[in-house]
Order: sequence, then C-alpha cells, then structure tokens
Amino acid sequence: MSRESSVRPRSAHVVVLGNEKGGSGKSTVAMHIAIALMKAGQRVATIDLDSRQKSFTHYIENRRAWAKHAKLDLEIPTHYCIERAEGANVADNEAAEFNDFACAIDATEQSHDFIVIDTPGADTYMMRLAHSMSDTLITPLNDSFVDFDVLGTVDPATFEVVPLPETGG
Repeated sequence: MSRESSVRPRSAHVVVLGNEKGGSGKSTVAMHIAIALMKAGQRVATIDLDSRQKSFTHYIENRRAWAKHAKLDLEIPTHYCIERAEGANVADNEAAEFNDFACAIDATEQSHDFIVIDTPGADTYMMRLAHSMSDTLITPLNDSFVDFDVLGTVDPATFEVVPLPETGG
C-alpha cells in the first residue's frame, strides 16, 4: 500500500453559527464568513438548518439573483437547505432530517475547504447535531442588556456582572 493511498483525504473545516436566541445575527455572520472565505480563494459550502425562516438561504438566493441581474461574477457557495420534517413521529422526523443533513455533508466534505452551517434560534435536534460536529463554533450576541443578561446576572443600575445567588444544594 502506497503512502498516498493510506492517508485519509482532508475533510472540510466545519464552522457552525449557533445561538438559541433568534435575531442574534447568526445568518448575517454566516454569510459574511462564507463570502470572506470565498474571496480568500477557499471552496465553501453552506447549510441552512433553519428551514422555517430560511434567512441564510434567502441571502444566497438574493446574491445569486443580483449577480445575474447585474451581470457580475459574484462568489456563490454550494448551498443546501435542510427541510424540517413535520411528521407525527419524532424519531422518524429526526431520522429524515439526519439523512438529508448527512447527504449534504457527504456531498461537500471532501470537495470543499469549509462548510458554514447556520442553525435555527431554538434548541433542535439538528442544531445540536451541527454543534457536535463543529470545528469552529461561533455564537453571535447582540449588544443589548437583554442578550448579555442571559449569560450572567447583571446589576440593572451599574451593569456590573454580579455573582449568581447560591442555590443552597
């Protein structure tokens, strides 16, 4: 067996944008990362796991439409939108979603340098699966008191972080 055939091909680096809170900027940051990587000469695939809102998918569709309209050769990633299964059986839904996600990963992991995954603003099976396979996890936050207060207790008058109350366990 030659040395070349014993070396496993390099898989794409997986970047996951995740935050359970909607409106934190996940899709916007995902698009900026994907475009920046492509402008740097990287081969990029993108996956939208938020099939109800489809913000990431719409960004890419709009970029494609603008490029065609303006007759520009804009970078467009290989894109997948994983549809949410809506059957009565949770296990069947998760299996269907997993299969679609696995097909997207299989189609891109050896032919692309990066896979950028945008997750929904909710704790879902697919969001957790994407987090578990990330090489880089990015959690965007808005600079609002409400968003920061989720990360820790903040004094409403001074905005200083205060110790969490002891639970007495």
